[in-house]
Amino acid sequence: MIDTSNLLLHTKWLQGNMVLWATRQEKRVHVSDWKPLLFTWHQSSFYGTMLESDEQQNVYLNAGDAFLLFNRYPDFFIAKHNWDTESLETVQEANEIFRLMKKERVIPDFEAWKDGVWSWKADGQRIETAWINEALASLPESGSEVVPASFRGDLVKGISRPVISALKNLNEEEWLIKIGWRKDPKPFSIIFELNEPLEGVDKDEWMIHAFLQEKGEGIRVPYKGKSTLYPDDWKSYKEAVEQEIDLASKLISWLKIGSKKEIKEEISEKEAWDFLTGKSDLLRQIGISVTLPEWWQTVQDMQPKVKAKIKTKPQTSGTAPSFLGLNAIMQFDWRLSTGDEELSEEEFRRLVDGSRRLVRRNGQWYRVDPEWMKQVRSLIKNVDRSGIQLKDVLEQHLLNMETNPADDVFDMDADGPMLDIEWDDPLNLWMDQLSEVKTIPVEPKAENLHGTLRDYQITGSSWMYFLRRYGLGACLADDMGLGKTVQTIDYFLKVKEKGEQEGTFLLICPTSVIGNWQKELEHFSPLLKVGLHYGANRKKGEEFHEWYKQFDVVITSYTTSQLDHNEIGEVLWEAIVLDEAQNIKNSYTKQSRSIRKLNGRHKIGLTGTPVENRLLELWAIFDFLNPGYLGSEPSFQKKFVLPVEKENDNERLSQLKKLVQPFLLRRTKMDPAVQLNLPEKQEIKEYCPLTKDQASLYERLVQDTFEQLEKVTGIQRRGLLLAMLGKLKQICDHPYLYTKNDKLTKAEDQSAKFSKMIELLDAILEKDEKCLIFTQFIFMGDMIKRYVEKKFGKPVLFLHGSLTKQKRDEMIDSFQNGENAVFVLSLKAGGTGLNLTEANHVIHYDRWWNPAVENQATDRAHRIGQKKFVTVHKMITLGTLEEKIDMMLESKKELSEKVIQSENWITELSTDELKDLFTLRKEWVET
Repeated sequence: MIDTSNLLLHTKWLQGNMVLWATRQEKRVHVSDWKPLLFTWHQSSFYGTMLESDEQQNVYLNAGDAFLLFNRYPDFFIAKHNWDTESLETVQEANEIFRLMKKERVIPDFEAWKDGVWSWKADGQRIETAWINEALASLPESGSEVVPASFRGDLVKGISRPVISALKNLNEEEWLIKIGWRKDPKPFSIIFELNEPLEGVDKDEWMIHAFLQEKGEGIRVPYKGKSTLYPDDWKSYKEAVEQEIDLASKLISWLKIGSKKEIKEEISEKEAWDFLTGKSDLLRQIGISVTLPEWWQTVQDMQPKVKAKIKTKPQTSGTAPSFLGLNAIMQFDWRLSTGDEELSEEEFRRLVDGSRRLVRRNGQWYRVDPEWMKQVRSLIKNVDRSGIQLKDVLEQHLLNMETNPADDVFDMDADGPMLDIEWDDPLNLWMDQLSEVKTIPVEPKAENLHGTLRDYQITGSSWMYFLRRYGLGACLADDMGLGKTVQTIDYFLKVKEKGEQEGTFLLICPTSVIGNWQKELEHFSPLLKVGLHYGANRKKGEEFHEWYKQFDVVITSYTTSQLDHNEIGEVLWEAIVLDEAQNIKNSYTKQSRSIRKLNGRHKIGLTGTPVENRLLELWAIFDFLNPGYLGSEPSFQKKFVLPVEKENDNERLSQLKKLVQPFLLRRTKMDPAVQLNLPEKQEIKEYCPLTKDQASLYERLVQDTFEQLEKVTGIQRRGLLLAMLGKLKQICDHPYLYTKNDKLTKAEDQSAKFSKMIELLDAILEKDEKCLIFTQFIFMGDMIKRYVEKKFGKPVLFLHGSLTKQKRDEMIDSFQNGENAVFVLSLKAGGTGLNLTEANHVIHYDRWWNPAVENQATDRAHRIGQKKFVTVHKMITLGTLEEKIDMMLESKKELSEKVIQSENWITELSTDELKDLFTLRKEWVET
């Protein structure tokens, strides 16, 4: 026997549950030590085993179970002294109510009911205890044998205001009969029966009848008001029946005919709807039975679907549809779908324009909710007035392709009806072509293109031309070196040769590759007249408008296009092509805004990296190509940027890929379809320690910055971190870069990385090979140039952003065709658009935390035309943030490829994470 001498039980009514727990000497007791004692006779909880408990050893009961427990607890296991004072009072109050129940002195409280509250009273006094009121309300339905017979049965507890108003003049005894507490002395029940219109009858008339039904399924007498034929033994209840009908008529205003006691048997569909959806339930609350059509329970939950089948007019030359641009308005047929049934557009509009709530087709009834139909009318009105644009239904189609490609759900209003969009056959074919580039019509290479094209290049130019036919912008995002230039030239020639060129093509590119475009156009398409809008002598104002018209293609730079926006922005260009389209990635800059406003019949973006740092860059490019397709910038931020970049939401990332895929063609050098047969590329990580001087500068900078970080937050903290990041990179490169000491004496001794680079150059030059060296710091590039020239006695080229176009062109030509063997390039100015295939070594002197940018720079050498094995050297200082971030990028390579990160993510780390990232590992410092 368990010792219960020191056991104390506690109770508390909390949020609809009775909570019980036990203590011994003020310490909680495990439920297994007291629950079996308390619930030995509690059958409803299967003797306590079905009850919930929590970590605090609380047990939870509903009000009814608690009431039964307190009136059956085992005295010889749990005595009065085992309850704390308040809990014992709770138990004893339940015992007293139960004692009165057995004497039939506990009944529903009529006065409380009239106040809109369901309550009970004992010995004429209202029971104020909330949990006991709730317990008593549940006992009639509990089925427990402990509950007195007077508490069993079905009680009508409804307290609808209309019902309270109708019954308020009854006395308490009449009310108790109405709610089922007292037995109704009448030998019959009143039943209202609703009958649907006869099928095939033009007149849509519903019928409602009242009957007096003998209890026990005996005789049935139709109620006809004063002319009702009562059996002799029922005549004494005539007045009671009329009172019942009066009550019903108070709840249903249209039920009675004038002042007569009769009821209106023929009712309208609107009245039938009112009866089905609300009034029948009110009758049940006052004890009147209701019989509804058998189909009502099935049909009431059905929700019709609005369908719109897109209609497109095929072009005469084929089966493709005819429209222009993502803003094109779609034409369609309206239909309504209910289960397997569909209404034609004529039937659908007749239903919508009317006020029907119940519709029968082929013997089957359908419920049409009036509020839903109101929304449908609003939907149709809005769509008929403003139409549905292609971009809206295209988005739905792309996001629902995996479920049913020919049947999409278009949510015009999140709170309104869903619109099923169906595509006709020509549009389905077009969508297949848009979704799978292999299915598009392949155009042969232009007749006037000098040279041959690979199969994937013919596909690329055909794809751009295919999208042009429908006014849809295209982003050709092939890997660097796959020939985006020649594919674009072939596209220009296709448009011209097919007689579709009405104006001039505009090509905007970085200054560093203007010369490259001039040479490529001259080489591949001498037929095209090319004009250069660049430099101090370029045409302005009216002269520009006369000048550009004489050319097929006008080339300009990003900077010039911004400066001359007044001239360039007034022209409707045949097509606008952005080379290195990531130049407009920052949507807030003046350059990006001005270029996105330019007008062209077609827009094309060329880039190897549509996303360099953040997804918002992709939005900026698409806002140029297909304005409005990805929504506004704030909505894109909310829908995609935050979920993907902050929460790593792969589902949202997948949705974005589906949306942009039709307009973004990406092929890599590894794709089987490309078959470049390029020589192999080897990547080598060149690890170098820090010198003592570098380590000292590194540690001091980290310490000083973290002291400042403790005092700032927000944008100031972010600024400090980014500034420290740049300075630490400089220290890792060479201490002279940080201290701004440009002395070249002992430069190799001051930086192991610099010394390692000189070793690499020595080996490269000894083999008469050529090398590209990329750095993000102009000072470092200049230092490398001067030191290498002094050490090896050979001129070194250095390309950076402040050089003129002519000087850049001369450098590129000198490297490709001359004796120069070392070419230093700033990453921003020389990392894109250049063809430097004479180099077979690439050195990344300082790491850029974006692999895509580094790969772009590498592809200056590893591209079409490269005949030699390419070796890529990535230089990393051990023990520093360079090594740690390299490790992090390797471990998160898959994520990095999905959403390429920039160094900005570092600023989001916690202080402890930052300390781990930046703290120098001294074992790699030179001794």
